[in-house]
Amino acid sequence: MEANRLFSRSTALFLCSLLAVLALPQGLVAQSLYSTSPTDAGTVKVTGTSDLQEWSMTSTAAESQGLFAFDDMNQLRSVSSLKFTLGAETLKSGLRAMDRKAYKALKSGKFPDIRFTLDSAVVKPGQTNPYLVRATGGLTIKGVTQPVSLDLAARVNADGSITLKGTKALSFSDFYIKKPSFMGGVMQAGNDIEVAIALTYSPKAQITLEAR
Repeated sequence: MEANRLFSRSTALFLCSLLAVLALPQGLVAQSLYSTSPTDAGTVKVTGTSDLQEWSMTSTAAESQGLFAFDDMNQLRSVSSLKFTLGAETLKSGLRAMDRKAYKALKSGKFPDIRFTLDSAVVKPGQTNPYLVRATGGLTIKGVTQPVSLDLAARVNADGSITLKGTKALSFSDFYIKKPSFMGGVMQAGNDIEVAIALTYSPKAQITLEAR
């Protein structure tokens, strides 16, 4: 009987210890707010084709902020929030007439901003610096919001900033945009465009310290 009681007590202690271990947090995750600099955010470049040649428009005025989480080994674990705003008329081609046509196609007077809001993001397991972030969200152009997915390379720099780079193929027709024409209609833009971003985010504040 005594042996049975000792066995039962040992079993109970083992089970209690096991539950305590399972209840422990797997690691502390520091979640911090990052945002782009108003003077040095990076670049957003839109490239397309036409009947005659390729064309491009570039902006250095993107505004973006997001919540990035790191574990206790300072490895990027997640991106829980990301918002992006770009003034349509900050995109410049270097040709005033072309810019006017583009702004007209985008109806920039009524819809001045291009926006992206993150729905979800996955930092690819096992990926090291630069990390692969697979993001999905809603992209709004000319007042039309469409779901998009994109792969971003996230590099954590030595100064603590984070650089996000990626490209996304889009179509004017996805957002019900009439293809711009230039030179009195001699040059007609193609339907397909590519958007390339290279943005740098700096830490602003630590929001939480939570278990994952």
